[in-house]
Amino acid sequence: MRRFHGFALALLLILVSAAPTAATVATIATTTPLENHEEQSVNAAVQAALKMAVAGAAAMGLRWFQISHALVLDDAVAVQIVATDEDPEADTGEAAPGPESGAGADGRAPAEGKI
Repeated sequence: MRRFHGFALALLLILVSAAPTAATVATIATTTPLENHEEQSVNAAVQAALKMAVAGAAAMGLRWFQISHALVLDDAVAVQIVATDEDPEADTGEAAPGPESGAGADGRAPAEGKI
């Protein structure tokens, strides 16, 4: 019986010490008004929406982000990011996969960065 207690204690210590840490992940969406559909206006609106989303992520303590979606609507631009407090590349050393295949509709990888 004493052996069993020692084994159970050792197993419990192994399980507790090997517990993974949970990363905080948030999806943040922002919109900004769009004056017209000229390229300069769209770029300015996307940058403003992205700046607001990243500021929200930073306020939550999330230091890594990836652009998930960006939409140009009739009178606004919408941007959605996925933010986390851990660098997804730090665990495996490999590039983090995108929302689906890792590439957008234009074949380019999604934008990502650190705050």
